[in-house]
Amino acid sequence: MRKTTKVALLLCLAVLAIPRIGHGQAGFPAPPLNPTGVQLETKQLGSGVYALLASRPPVDNNGFVVGERGVLVIDAHINGAMAREIQAAVRRVTQKPILYLVNTNYHGDHTFGNYAFPADTLVVAQRRTAERMQDFEREKAFLLQTVNNDPTVYADAELRLPDIVFDDYLRLDLGGRVVELYHFGPGNTPGDTVVYVPEARVAWTGNLVAGEGSLPFLIEGGAQAYLGTMAQFAEALEVETIVPGHGAMTSGRIFDRYLGYLSNLIRTVREAARAGRSLEETLQTPLAAAYAPPPDSPLAGLIRGVHGWNLRRTYQELNGR
Repeated sequence: MRKTTKVALLLCLAVLAIPRIGHGQAGFPAPPLNPTGVQLETKQLGSGVYALLASRPPVDNNGFVVGERGVLVIDAHINGAMAREIQAAVRRVTQKPILYLVNTNYHGDHTFGNYAFPADTLVVAQRRTAERMQDFEREKAFLLQTVNNDPTVYADAELRLPDIVFDDYLRLDLGGRVVELYHFGPGNTPGDTVVYVPEARVAWTGNLVAGEGSLPFLIEGGAQAYLGTMAQFAEALEVETIVPGHGAMTSGRIFDRYLGYLSNLIRTVREAARAGRSLEETLQTPLAAAYAPPPDSPLAGLIRGVHGWNLRRTYQELNGR
């Protein structure tokens, strides 16, 4: 694969016109993200490279990378308790300082724990992510539907904005170990960030790529922009292991699944539009067997809900609504 750091400017401009999702919007399949009772399992993926995997998917996963000078942590979780659990996992491996905390997107389940990290830890985010993080109260309201409408889950959260903002690429040297941050374009959110350790070929993808067997989730982006973003990601990096923001770890093989699903989604909705089908009729389109979850999967309902949401968003996108 050819490595590239091209900025997906046209794709970014396309997504800026898409409004943000509001609390309780019709058809939105809220994933269950309440972390109560969840533990983070530490899994070593290479020298100094660790995933932190939630014991109950799809609650958030995290991770950290250790270099000679210090540590980089991926995402801060939804509240102070989970942020401290992340730091405790780091401390079981090393006493080196946490130099950087990267937010892969602006959603509160990835950022609300920022405040609980040391004051001298530098918070890093893509520019669009940093901009969206400022709307703190709106994000609290949006997240309610994902935590059983219990605001106490993140009642402790305080707004902590990034110290370092980047556009399409940032290289961070931890001392003998480099971590690369990429923004290939919008997908799940406008500022989706991939955290990549080249020597281990491990990537943390936040919400851009969810776990094994998942589908792209068009929370804010459009299918066409998401497809372009994923194509750039697949072309740019040699990835063996993906630690998703939610769900089971996967590999670079999931690129084919995501690219195929998005292409099929766009084609299906275009055909529906040509046939004059209404939004309600289009929403009855079943998920193709190649992308359907096993019937006994505990996340089967959520995945089918995501497909319904994607149909809705793509219909609106292709019909200029």
